[in-house]
Amino acid sequence: MSHHHHHHHCPKSTGLTYLLWFFFGVFGVHRFYLQRYVSGFIYLFTLGIFGIGWLVDLFLIPSMVRHFNNHYFSEETVIVAPAPIIYQNQPYQPYQPQPQQYYAYGAPQVQQVQPVQPYQPQPAPYNPPAY
Repeated sequence: MSHHHHHHHCPKSTGLTYLLWFFFGVFGVHRFYLQRYVSGFIYLFTLGIFGIGWLVDLFLIPSMVRHFNNHYFSEETVIVAPAPIIYQNQPYQPYQPQPQQYYAYGAPQVQQVQPVQPYQPQPAPYNPPAY
């Protein structure tokens, strides 16, 4: 990476540019944000060229942002990615069954499944009340 740049530019965001365009675009704020000062002042004094330029910019913003970022950030591209997520101090590994299993209380016993008998109601024994 080269560090001989004397400008202090940050890459511009398309989303923020659209936000500025939508709320303050007739005053050219989105064009000032992209350092297009001449057209920014024209928009400022003509209310976005009477709203027509403001509307046209709806379609031009992606290329204007791309142009700005390519102009100032063409020779070095820094991709900032999040660090890998650590689970229990171990890098994440997909589950793989282990050949040997260890159990705290011995291996679980495999039970033979008995077929369920349907419920057969039984007559209750008759106990006459004692008087």
